[in-house]
Amino acid sequence: MGKGKKMRLESKRLIMRPYAVSDLYDCYQLLSDKENMYYLNDITTESLEEAKLSIDDAIEKMQNGEAQRFAVTLKENGRLIGGVGYDITEINPLGRVGHIGWFILPEYQNKGYITEAATRVLEYAFLEDNCIRITTGCYKENEPTQKVMAKLGFRQEAEKIKAQWHDGKMKDRLEFAINRDEYRGECK
Repeated sequence: MGKGKKMRLESKRLIMRPYAVSDLYDCYQLLSDKENMYYLNDITTESLEEAKLSIDDAIEKMQNGEAQRFAVTLKENGRLIGGVGYDITEINPLGRVGHIGWFILPEYQNKGYITEAATRVLEYAFLEDNCIRITTGCYKENEPTQKVMAKLGFRQEAEKIKAQWHDGKMKDRLEFAINRDEYRGECK
């Protein structure tokens, strides 16, 4: 499903589209902001070259069906304000399992954009991409992300104590999931 397919998803205020090489400077702005990417240091970029590699990776994985990664843009002006997508982590006889993540520019936070984008991507995953389960996770201290997960209908499945090295110390991590049969097509 979705292999090599150029797609565009829309919601009320947003267009989620595949990344393009022309997104380089916008992606660099997003991924190099250390404060904004504090909890996503594994994808933070230090240079334009690293941002290009990130875009190339997103394009390649989307083309070969390993992931669905979208640039989140505003309908009103096409501005790239964030990213949302999932990587396929398992394929079994019942369907596909994905792991979703997202990020957004600081000036667009707390306005419902990521919840809107992720809702549309979940709808695509469950109804069009044969996903049966989507997982996600965050550091326990990252309460804003936990709120988004709750709005999307994810349930907490695990708390891993001092499970991941971040910012000079071991931190607790929470793991969440939602199954296709639990998905209601809208956020809470």
